[in-house]
Amino acid sequence: MKCIKPLSIAFLGLALGSCNFRPGATTYPTRPVEHITPTNDQAERRKGSEAYCKSHNIPVYTNPNALFTDPEAKVSIRAKDEVVDRALALVYIGLKSEKLELDRLDKIDKKYGIQAKLSPNEKAYANAKQLTQQQAIDGGWKYEDLHVMLWALGFVDTLSYPDKFCNPGADLNIVNNLTEAQFRQKAVIRSKKEILDQADLILRLDWACVDARTKNQPAPGNMDKGVVFERHYALNWLINFLQESWDNVTTDT
Repeated sequence: MKCIKPLSIAFLGLALGSCNFRPGATTYPTRPVEHITPTNDQAERRKGSEAYCKSHNIPVYTNPNALFTDPEAKVSIRAKDEVVDRALALVYIGLKSEKLELDRLDKIDKKYGIQAKLSPNEKAYANAKQLTQQQAIDGGWKYEDLHVMLWALGFVDTLSYPDKFCNPGADLNIVNNLTEAQFRQKAVIRSKKEILDQADLILRLDWACVDARTKNQPAPGNMDKGVVFERHYALNWLINFLQESWDNVTTDT
């Protein structure tokens, strides 16, 4: 695999790079076909997501009794402080993937209390003395997850059409310009409905990407399947899908 359109971003005065593909995502978990009688909010959510798909020439899943996010009444989205901690952890993971100097990483760690916020897998990644190229690429993709967290916390207005990688430099600057206390204070978690709407949409976009892959076709609507995958991962964590921790999130379609 090779990098597509390397990015040039800046954080603490250092030029960084990233890649526009999703390595290591050659298989996608798929759960057994469900038989669900949707609630009103599930049906309305699906209707809106499918209208979005059709407007971008993206195929829709036709089984009327399967492929739903849980109804609002059964979902507990992550608390604001938990999302703040996750965003800060992802900042660190992204910068580690760019092979930022250890002294600068240490300063970021101290500024935001990073170690206490990392998942077990992230701690192993953060403590690795030398990353392989593949590890660095995989870590760099977590900027897309950071972008979703910043959206969920109100720092990013919208999640744009998933045909290109986010702008890590802009996202990093949001955080870099604030102390941890300021970042936490300014954050306003979005409503359950807003987050579930995006979770339902990304579920259908990812289904379309997986369906195309099984047919050896490119992702429909010129979508970037890596961006879609990472958004699906982040949004499933936000809605507590299957109550999984960050390291164990699944993106079932």
